[in-house]
Amino acid sequence: MKKRSIVLFWCVLVLCVILGSSIVLGKTTISLWGGFPETVPFFEKVAKDYQESHPDVELEILASDLRDFELKLSITIPSNTAGDILQIHPGFLYKYIEAGLIPPNPPDIDAVLKKEGSYLQAAITTLTSKNETFGIPLFVGTRPVMFWNKKMFAEAGLSSAPTNWDEVISYSQKLARYDEKGNLIRSGISLRLSGAGSGVAQKWAFWLYSAGGTIIEEYPDGKYRANYNNEAGKEALKLYIDLLYKYHVDSPEIKHDSEAFALGLTAMFTRESWVVGYMRQYAPQIEYDTALLPSYKRAGTLDNVQNFYVTKSCKNPEIAWDFIKFMLQPEYQQYLFETVGWLPARVDVDYSSALEKSPQYQNFIIFPESYGFYYESTIACFDEIQTLLAERLANAFLDQTLLDNPEGIAKVIHEAAEETNNILKENKLYHED
Repeated sequence: MKKRSIVLFWCVLVLCVILGSSIVLGKTTISLWGGFPETVPFFEKVAKDYQESHPDVELEILASDLRDFELKLSITIPSNTAGDILQIHPGFLYKYIEAGLIPPNPPDIDAVLKKEGSYLQAAITTLTSKNETFGIPLFVGTRPVMFWNKKMFAEAGLSSAPTNWDEVISYSQKLARYDEKGNLIRSGISLRLSGAGSGVAQKWAFWLYSAGGTIIEEYPDGKYRANYNNEAGKEALKLYIDLLYKYHVDSPEIKHDSEAFALGLTAMFTRESWVVGYMRQYAPQIEYDTALLPSYKRAGTLDNVQNFYVTKSCKNPEIAWDFIKFMLQPEYQQYLFETVGWLPARVDVDYSSALEKSPQYQNFIIFPESYGFYYESTIACFDEIQTLLAERLANAFLDQTLLDNPEGIAKVIHEAAEETNNILKENKLYHED
């Protein structure tokens, strides 16, 4: 009897420990996955603040390189194993939305998104499908400007960034530097020449838009065609080829993008607002400024948002959305802008303090009335279209035989556009005459 009592005592004790642990450890865990590692400190700060008033919620933050993140999502979303909250752009996710793998916004989130004066109508439109909204914006993922090194420009006798294509060419030649053998050691302009995914095509499209084209064009029947098998597409490709092989102001052999700018290895390049935060952290000694993108036949830039989505696999969507709403408060939007550098998507927040600290932000916020904006299509196959176009462009940028070769350039553009149109046809989205 005594032995049975001892056994019973230990069983009760173990059960109490287990139950006690469950009470202590029985938190609701919400995972947030993102594709921009620099945003992790922002998410961690907001998560810490949220947990102070929600001690029963455990928040797990995970962010990886964007292309790796997209690959991960392509596996985990269909298998219902993705994180609870995803921070991603709509162009990539739209195919999963169409497939019913991402739930629509609940009514309260739909109301927050559509509240007058909170978000631009264009952003709302990109998140709308069949009269339902999906996701809510955190920041403007793509609104590029020209970054330029003020010291390098002054040394070349230049006082401001180029405003048109002719100046891009002439300024780049004045700014480029070479070694004694004639090898380029500092680019006059850093072009996006390579990289995985759709980025090469997206960055080339900045110049394509300026020349009067777009990657695809929507028709009144809701269908599309490639809109770069024309003079705009040929001129945009020719500009790259000329800068690379006629004027030798950039090269596939040297460093590019933000790293090159921070190291003083390029005089100018086009990028988004996060570079301001990057320069503050890694190259505070460099004097630089920003400017609107150079114009050709028209002036304007891409406007693209990065959004929060709650996945179908999330077991506690109410808590996930509550945390999202917490992150979208003005104080955190300001914190995101000032510390990370990404331009928040909300338009009803005072960002003057960020502008005072970093005047370079002004060209992401203040635009002349004549300056246009374009938006990436949210059709499910657009990411495939951009990715395959990017592969063709990356190969073309390495082809020196395209220099002074209008027939060769026309062939590259025509074949790429044929591929774009075939994808549209396969998805029954091609506009027939």
